[in-house]
Amino acid sequence: MDSADFDEHVTKLRKVYVEATPRQRYSIAQQRIERPEHGPNALVASVSAVEGLARSLAMHRRAQTKAELSALYPKYKWRGPEELVEEYLLAGGLAAAAEYFGGEVWERFRYAVEYRNVLAHECTSLGQDRSPALIEACHTVLHMLAAAAGLKRAGA
Repeated sequence: MDSADFDEHVTKLRKVYVEATPRQRYSIAQQRIERPEHGPNALVASVSAVEGLARSLAMHRRAQTKAELSALYPKYKWRGPEELVEEYLLAGGLAAAAEYFGGEVWERFRYAVEYRNVLAHECTSLGQDRSPALIEACHTVLHMLAAAAGLKRAGA
């Protein structure tokens, strides 16, 4: 799938959400709750995992104590995953994210973030054909980020 396909799909997904009836919204919400292993829930968790790790890494690069971390947190609380990952990589003298992870992985991760925002805030659904590639990109970013931080061996 190329960028135009993802752009078009996420736009359509938002439109479907906006035009759905409350009954339709409730039905999707129930499906999401009843199937936590389902693609949309796994995508939300995968993006959030990267975001949480990247926030911690970026903050720990700037703070040495728990008190400093607590004072720094409000500045990092609302930063998105892409910004957090980029900050950590660049502050460590590593390549920009698109170069570090590879253009295709980084692009899919960025789409995963966009989908996560729709899925989490609108409690909508996502076609199964898209979830695996987006989730895989999240896992790649997570594991490569962990390896860059020395939390995991690069090949493990």
